[in-house]
Amino acid sequence: MRYYEGLIKRKFKDVVGSKYEAIQKEYSEYILTEEEMRPHEIKKILLPLDFSVTEVSESLCELLSTYENATVTLVFITDAQISEIIMASLDEEAGEEFIQKKEDYGTRLLDDYEHCLASRNIPCMRRMLLGNKQQDILKIASDFDMVALPKCYASNHPDSCAVSGDASCWRNHWHNRQSYSDVI
Repeated sequence: MRYYEGLIKRKFKDVVGSKYEAIQKEYSEYILTEEEMRPHEIKKILLPLDFSVTEVSESLCELLSTYENATVTLVFITDAQISEIIMASLDEEAGEEFIQKKEDYGTRLLDDYEHCLASRNIPCMRRMLLGNKQQDILKIASDFDMVALPKCYASNHPDSCAVSGDASCWRNHWHNRQSYSDVI
């Protein structure tokens, strides 16, 4: 913090007394502390996936390879609410078929991501869940140092691949928990 105090003192050297203290207080909200600037070691990374992630992001795999000694946990989540709606509106067999198709897709996607990460010598684990994409990730995220969200995660329009509302919500949630760089 000494560096920033010196910077502020040089910038506002002619401002005296309470004005300087008020300016320093205002700027302190926007300036990272020395502790916040020190990078912390990242050992466990969570990479959530769902049906809207249509392909492996080579750039994401490459980025994750920069975290030496980190283990990536791949989690594919099938939306339980949609399967319940299908079961209620059609029948239980249709709901089970939906779940099976999504799990088959999830297995292929997990295999592809696992291959991408393994080719860069990144250790990874994998899980499949049937639940709520946002709430389940929130529950398990506290066990990880970083959450890496694919751009299309939880998007309603995987073809356009705009950043989904859930991803934006996640960024806000994680920003309140840790530094902004922990969500990529």
